[in-house]
Amino acid sequence: MNNRPDAADLLAIARSTLLDKLLPGLPEELRYDALMIANAMAIASREHAGADAAMHAEFTRLQKLLGESGETPAGLALATSLAKLNQRLAADIRAGRFDDKARKALLDHLEKTSADELAISNPRALQT
Repeated sequence: MNNRPDAADLLAIARSTLLDKLLPGLPEELRYDALMIANAMAIASREHAGADAAMHAEFTRLQKLLGESGETPAGLALATSLAKLNQRLAADIRAGRFDDKARKALLDHLEKTSADELAISNPRALQT
């Protein structure tokens, strides 16, 4: 049995220690820096938990939007494939491919992708 904490657990423990034990004893001029570090740790934790699913969803939407098909790659290959599909999307937007009835599908994709990214980087922005 493996009782060691994983990366998400370690981040949570470190963030909690920073906020609960260290922050109250820090001088005022270091509080902002500590809060910024705690925020970065929270983002890293959310990214660790949800980035893979968000990338898979974006890949699937881009394939449909661009008329592509094929297996969804994993790991670094997924990030590389996403970058290529997004470059192609940008070129298609510049070429006017989405100026007609396909515009709604494009806007839906962009909205979902932005929401997925905000869920990781700034989830409170989604509450407004």
